[in-house]
Amino acid sequence: MKKWGAIMAATALTACSYVPGAFDAPTQNARLVNGPPIEDVVTSFDRGLSCLRGKIQPGIIFAVGQVIDATGKETYADGGTGKLVTQGAGEMVQSALFRAGVSVVNRRDPNISITEANWGIRDIKRQMPVNFYVSGSINSLDFIPGGGVTAQIAGIGPRNRQSRILVALDLTMTDAYTGRVVASIPLQKQIYTREMGASANSFFGDTLVQLDAGGMEREAMHFALRQMLSFATFELLGQLMNQDSYAVCRSKVEGSSGSITGSGTADRVALHQAIQAMHQSAPPPPPLPLEVPVSKADNVPSQPVVQPAPQPKGGTPAKAPPSLGPAQGQPAGISVEALAKGRQATTAATQAIRAARESQEAPTRKSAVEKAAEALQLSNYALLLLREAAELGFNGDEGEIAAVVIQQALKAAQEAGAAAAQRQSDVKTEAAKKAADEAEAAAQSPEIPPPSGDNPTAPTDAASAVSEPPKPGGPVEDRRLIGGQ
Repeated sequence: MKKWGAIMAATALTACSYVPGAFDAPTQNARLVNGPPIEDVVTSFDRGLSCLRGKIQPGIIFAVGQVIDATGKETYADGGTGKLVTQGAGEMVQSALFRAGVSVVNRRDPNISITEANWGIRDIKRQMPVNFYVSGSINSLDFIPGGGVTAQIAGIGPRNRQSRILVALDLTMTDAYTGRVVASIPLQKQIYTREMGASANSFFGDTLVQLDAGGMEREAMHFALRQMLSFATFELLGQLMNQDSYAVCRSKVEGSSGSITGSGTADRVALHQAIQAMHQSAPPPPPLPLEVPVSKADNVPSQPVVQPAPQPKGGTPAKAPPSLGPAQGQPAGISVEALAKGRQATTAATQAIRAARESQEAPTRKSAVEKAAEALQLSNYALLLLREAAELGFNGDEGEIAAVVIQQALKAAQEAGAAAAQRQSDVKTEAAKKAADEAEAAAQSPEIPPPSGDNPTAPTDAASAVSEPPKPGGPVEDRRLIGGQ
């Protein structure tokens, strides 16, 4: 008996010596245990998702909405950790979409874009609109009672038990333009867990010996949910695709990993209408870039700043000029500095429109490009001034008028830049004009001899001056701009 006690005590001390921090001093750090290495998350459906790259139009924009935990299951007693289902299902779906190579925009956290738009350093309209978005919920988590068996003879025998957890989810694909659901998929999976072992309880003489060995295995529930979400995303994209192209990628997914025996739930009519509406509402292509650098304009006249009148020596102090108030043209609640910057922005925008019109009417490509660049410089400078004025409190009707004028200036500058970039070079234009003039002259007067004598008759330009009526102005010809100078 003493021998068995000594063995058990030695075993206990040996086990304790390998436990980190068991016998370390309070001032020493416990040794950290290194487990398996970090690795990429790989599911059984990644090959199928990667196969979809290049098979879906990049112009179709996808996003992920709310994929919530709707099971209502949580535990805090007996060492529970809270929610039983992951709260990051939306990020898992977004990763699956990104792995499929589709165009994805982030709608999971719009706080950065909204904050920068509120600060005035970002235009929220530059955000790409979404064509389709995925949303859904994990809505079932049921614990299925299991069973087992234990057999012992003379206190020796094996045992085996198993149980299941049923988890289900629903994902939908929605047309962002109309809110109509175009595809949907429900999935469920049973998570398997098993415990097995053997035990022995027997007397050796007067000594009772108890031995027990066993183990338990269970699928990782959150990894199983990731696989379900990846498979659901794969199937949703497949319902939107050409079935011949999708079948190639579907063959890369093993049937033992997941399969759907029912027919697809996609609404083909709704899908066709959504694709057609998407093409009809697509934004126009961006204008061609200019060939000259764009920088802040230096030739924009600034508004005069009212200075107080100097005080005369030895006399009555001179009256300061009256400040601008509502009766003198200053809107109530707007400071003089904000009003000056706002009107300066309107002046710059008006000059930009004038430069864009001159670019459209320029006789040569070089002058057209220069005027278009000047128009774009002035419009960008006007936009900068308007932002500074807005920070100083420039708003109301004056602010709306200035914003409209600047918007028209930016549009006119872009149109002028695109027209200038598409023009032929000046050398080709002059050569073609000269050849056309010579051909026209030869056709009209083939028998006129060349001039001779001391005072040859010089050709006149009067005919060319009236041969063609003047062209109308640019896109802002005869258009009265509110607030223009």
